[in-house]
Amino acid sequence: MIKLIASDLDGTIINHHNSCDPSTVEAVKRVRDMGIKFAICTGRPIDSMTPFLKEWGLYGNVDYIIGSNGGEVLEIETKKHAITYDLSEEVLKDVLALYEPLGVIPSVYDGQILYVQTPNEFTAKICKRIGVIEKQANIYDLLDRPTIKIMFMVEEEKMKEIEAFYQNHLDERYVGFKTAVDLFEISNPLLAKDVGVEMVAAMMHINRDEMMAFGDTSNDVAMLKKVKYGIVMANGSEDAKKVAYDKTLSIEENGFAYYLNKHVVDGEFVK
Repeated sequence: MIKLIASDLDGTIINHHNSCDPSTVEAVKRVRDMGIKFAICTGRPIDSMTPFLKEWGLYGNVDYIIGSNGGEVLEIETKKHAITYDLSEEVLKDVLALYEPLGVIPSVYDGQILYVQTPNEFTAKICKRIGVIEKQANIYDLLDRPTIKIMFMVEEEKMKEIEAFYQNHLDERYVGFKTAVDLFEISNPLLAKDVGVEMVAAMMHINRDEMMAFGDTSNDVAMLKKVKYGIVMANGSEDAKKVAYDKTLSIEENGFAYYLNKHVVDGEFVK
């Protein structure tokens, strides 16, 4: 029987308007009433997204928050907050020097603030979408201590070029992946969403056969592979679809709620 359901946010249960459909909230409530724990697993830092729980209707309906692509975990009931892996100052500056000439716009989180190297209309739209306060800063000046990740804002039509550049400049000190159509992130090679899911599983004393996860893109792949039941959205990327146990409808069709209601509340995963 499923004991934990973990879900990505953006593109999975949070749409491009930064809102959560009421059907998603109701589905979460139903599975939690069945004794199943619910975890949010996101690339956003925990401090930057917790203020939105009430706005999304999820306040009081989340048991764990896995933030920064698995870099931190918060257990809501106990308020226990754990950090996993980060990047050194040296690596961060090397990454910035390598990628900045490509025309990407580097940014670094600090709680609800996103420091952006060169703010413009494009970056403002991204910050509004992900619900952070945008502030201009020289990113090099901020990399004086270990940081969980650095995020590049990329025009959608240039993303394939950035992904190809990454593949041609692999470095064992870090990993990079697309987290949205216009966001590319660099983090510790040991860090991925599966790390956070594994930490939650250890807290709950459960195994992969008792976990289900939902995601839509490259930074969800490790999580979808980690659990037995990895469910990808119809709007998901091809690499996510290749590793998924099953597929559901798109976020526009409320695929998360549809799958939970059909297969968990009334289906085979409760038997």
